Amino acid sequence: PYPTPSAHHPVAPYGTPRPRRRLPALVVLPLVLFGGLFFGGSYAVSPEPDVEVQAGIGFAAVGGRGVLLSPYERHGTRGMYQLMAQDLFQVRLAATDTATGELLWDVQLSDDLMGEAAVLAAGERYAYVATDAGLVVVDLADGSTVAGGEGIKGLGPAAVAARWAYRYDPDGRRVVVMSESGSVLAIALDSAAATPVDPQAAATWAGALSERALPDTRPSTVTAAGVRDGEVELRPLPGGAPGRVLVRTAPGGAEAQVGDTAFHAAALVADGTAAAGFATGHVLVVHGRAVDDRARVLSAVSLATGAVTGSVDLDSAAVGRSASRADGAAAVGIGSHVVLLTPDGRLTARAVGTADFFGNPS
Repeated sequence: PYPTPSAHHPVAPYGTPRPRRRLPALVVLPLVLFGGLFFGGSYAVSPEPDVEVQAGIGFAAVGGRGVLLSPYERHGTRGMYQLMAQDLFQVRLAATDTATGELLWDVQLSDDLMGEAAVLAAGERYAYVATDAGLVVVDLADGSTVAGGEGIKGLGPAAVAARWAYRYDPDGRRVVVMSESGSVLAIALDSAAATPVDPQAAATWAGALSERALPDTRPSTVTAAGVRDGEVELRPLPGGAPGRVLVRTAPGGAEAQVGDTAFHAAALVADGTAAAGFATGHVLVVHGRAVDDRARVLSAVSLATGAVTGSVDLDSAAVGRSASRADGAAAVGIGSHVVLLTPDGRLTARAVGTADFFGNPS
């Protein structure tokens, strides 16, 4: 008498809309907000890493461009992302175009806590960097490591993990190295293989190479240094007035004051026993801004006229060892900058070790 009811529920004429699922959005949104605050907030409140250019800077040429090679140490990270993705302590090498300041590449050499590095020499293809972990041969095109430490052919397990075991021989255009057994080998420029040297060369270089720290007898700043045809010296002003002036002494002993500028708490930047930059007709003077001002300044001074041809403010009192190029240009690392003296007497400060949000060199 009654029809059997359908097993299916009746469907509304236009269909019943399904309820929206809001649970995933409620879960994801707090995570996104937390991630933004965690990573972005940590970046905002943490300081920039400490960067200091090390003493062993050098010049090279890449594709016809003049390049400055700057080893530097980087301590610390900024933000949680860098803390997770970057080494806390790094020794790096940066290549910068000397004309434009463009960063060509910036590579990590080691993650040692107190590591140091120095550019020994550069050929047409390779640069040779002495580090506390041994010698590293770097491709000038992109900064990649060609060979290093025990990976150097002809050296292998006999490689010494000390930067004092490696020197550059400018006369032979080669890097001389000491093995663990004390034997002396050489690596020709643009080669990554070590070969034994003759007995005379071995005897000459044996005393200059060591597996232990050697005393640094070359000061980075001096009060007197050699220049072309004589010497230049910073001497106190007559009458006890504050400051020092430059005085040039000819080989015969004749003296002449170089300009009238008085420099306070001053020193000359040295390149060995010579004044850095003297081949350009200039010298570099590190000095205070004024008598009672602790701020430091680096100035280029013309040896011909005594005029100050360029000055840059410094962020550190520590002056590294200078390097010179064939055309007379000179560079010196001071704090987180490398200051370049061009042949016309201009000074340009280039920041080293700058990085983006993710810690990548920029």
